[in-house]
Amino acid sequence: MREIQAGEIRDAVRSLILEASYVIGDDVRAKIAACRETEPSPSGCAVLDQLTENYRIAREERVAICQDTGMCVVFLDIGQDVHIAGGELTEAVNDAVRSAYMEGYLRKSVVADPLLHRVNTKDNTPAVIHTRIVPGDRVDILVTPKGFGSENMSALKMLVVAEGVEGVVRFVVDTVKNAGPNPCPPVIVGVGIGGTMETAAILAKRMTARSLDETNPDPEYAALEERILAEINKLGIGPAGIGGRTTALKVNIAVYPTHIAGLPVAVNLCCHAARHAHAVLEEEGTSGSCWGFRGGAPDVPSAHKIHGGCLMQNIPLTLPLDPAQVKSLRAGDTVLLTGVLYTGRDAAHKRLVECLERGEELPLPLENQLIYYVGPAPASPGHAVGSAGPTTSYRMDKYTPPLLERGLLGMMGKGKRGPEVVEAMKKRGAVYFGAVGGAAALISRRIERAEVVAYDDLGAEAIHRFWVRDFPALVLIDSLGNNLYELGPEKYREQ
Repeated sequence: MREIQAGEIRDAVRSLILEASYVIGDDVRAKIAACRETEPSPSGCAVLDQLTENYRIAREERVAICQDTGMCVVFLDIGQDVHIAGGELTEAVNDAVRSAYMEGYLRKSVVADPLLHRVNTKDNTPAVIHTRIVPGDRVDILVTPKGFGSENMSALKMLVVAEGVEGVVRFVVDTVKNAGPNPCPPVIVGVGIGGTMETAAILAKRMTARSLDETNPDPEYAALEERILAEINKLGIGPAGIGGRTTALKVNIAVYPTHIAGLPVAVNLCCHAARHAHAVLEEEGTSGSCWGFRGGAPDVPSAHKIHGGCLMQNIPLTLPLDPAQVKSLRAGDTVLLTGVLYTGRDAAHKRLVECLERGEELPLPLENQLIYYVGPAPASPGHAVGSAGPTTSYRMDKYTPPLLERGLLGMMGKGKRGPEVVEAMKKRGAVYFGAVGGAAALISRRIERAEVVAYDDLGAEAIHRFWVRDFPALVLIDSLGNNLYELGPEKYREQ
């Protein structure tokens, strides 16, 4: 029997969280670079360049790759000959999460109650822990901080056995198609097939952390991975969802025996920021893999150049917005924003609309203002704000029309908007901008000052005032209702 101290596990998990949050893996970097060489869409290439630059900044400055530093998922394979001493395992893991997120300037995104009382725990605990007892005397640790822009686009279906391979292919491809731009493509597609409902989901989750250099060891399943990947990349969604051939980087499939009456299939989507890190506690010490890139990064253009500079003239806009300028913008235009904007996410929007319903004064001005859908990571020393990329916008759809009626003129985020929002935008003459999801460290360089102006108790969801200069954005939906998410992919769609 080998004894391992709970403190060793705590220290290992803490280190893995920080490494995964700051350093993208070699496999992802190499795949992004390879896709950049073959991507026919100029805008898609510009997005991939931004991602590469973002990875470099995050690694060198030790800041979060993405502002959504996720809910921490920890897979523990514990040898049956191991005795954990000096503390309780779950407590050790949660202590590691608490320490990493508090001291590593990572955003705390976990609420204690999922439905009735959504109060932020303020330290990102608890983690989601999956434990397996395996032969041996080692502890194998895989940490994957999972953001919810992609998690929310995941799906599970109990297929009829007769649907077979074609049913599986159709379900996986349709899941990616329906997700569109929301999960920050290019994505990694984890697929779990078999077992029971929860088995398939856990398999799929594990597959989002499998190296992009690996394939399923079964040649038939390896061929199925390639087939599904090819079908997905025919959708034309492309990088950031604005058109191209790089919608997914990889499809990873895992299978498990199942019941004669069932064919469970789970699809877990992960954005290009596939953050995971791995270590093994063994007699000789701790060994690690998937620790990310250690060498130099290729030179890429600055943020000013890569966001539209190679495609078209950037349009300078001063905030608050000018209604006449907004009406002149068209879907696909690239702009540089300078001035003051406000932030707001789900919980803040809910409170704002409740204020309106009660006839109370709002804590921010709305007339001709721009709200940026973001919950920034905490600022580390020397920075005005932490990583500050966009969150998925459809979650604000319920609250948007009444805010537009009260004077809001612009919104900025990522992903699709519903028809009611588009109609309200046309009526108001408003615009919906996009920033590249997953380029949060790069984007934060354009924020010169930040302060909380309302709802500080919401933590990451508090309303901030940002002073920005030359903040790069793309017109996703213009005041006439033209939608880049519809126009962009048409050119590259093959099915």
